Amino acid sequence: MLCSEWVNPQHSSPSVNIWRRQKMKHIHTDSESVCVSELECVERTELKQTVEELEAELKAREEELETLREEVERASQLQTQRDSLTQKLQVNRCPPQETELKGAEQRLENSQLERESFRRSLRSLLDTLDPKILQLTELRDTLTRLMES
Repeated sequence: MLCSEWVNPQHSSPSVNIWRRQKMKHIHTDSESVCVSELECVERTELKQTVEELEAELKAREEELETLREEVERASQLQTQRDSLTQKLQVNRCPPQETELKGAEQRLENSQLERESFRRSLRSLLDTLDPKILQLTELRDTLTRLMES
């Protein structure tokens, strides 16, 4: 085939024209396949990054939740100590001990307020964490399906 046939298709043979159309169609199909593959790769990368971000957020929330649980435990211990002190003070009531009792009662009241505030914070955290866990699970399932396909 001559170079002029490529430049001027009118002078080329019909079989060359058919071959040329088939070749162009094949090149176009290959190009589309490459684009689809690139898009799938980008999507998988984005999904992986989203999963990693959600896992990091979940870990931070779990650590925060553990800290809050420890604070609840400390509040319970303070409550137990307060109850013990109150009982001892009732047995041995005298003016200096009454002052201590009032201080202990004030500390108890403060502890109870902190405990209630902590419970509200914990509830709020759990309300926020539950949907995030569900979202992370769904993303993991989607990523698994994409990686398997």
